[in-house]
Amino acid sequence: MKSEYLNLMLIENFPNLKRKYLDEISWQEGNSTGSHTIYGDVLTPYLVECIIGDNTNEIKKIFDFLEKILEMKDLYSDEVISYSVIESIVYLFKGRDFLLLYLGNNTKKVLDELTKHGMDK
Repeated sequence: MKSEYLNLMLIENFPNLKRKYLDEISWQEGNSTGSHTIYGDVLTPYLVECIIGDNTNEIKKIFDFLEKILEMKDLYSDEVISYSVIESIVYLFKGRDFLLLYLGNNTKKVLDELTKHGMDK
């Protein structure tokens, strides 16, 4: 999957992030900016805000969105979600237990793989 498509999916599902998205792409490659950058610098900080603010509805919406992306079974998309979102959250919050309430089968697999490699410590 191309970055542009994955990036536009984010804004389509989270129009509230459009301003941050536009700020990020304005000095880079436009909609073709790498999705690791977009998801790591736009979605992940928003997810952190939601976790800190205990915004459970939005956390669930984000993880449902991530699950849908992982269902596509696209290597690039899988890597973006695994390393630019889930790994960052696990690292920032030093654990995984609170995430389990929000994860679907595919995101649980990602979390299990990261845990297997010691990323939850």
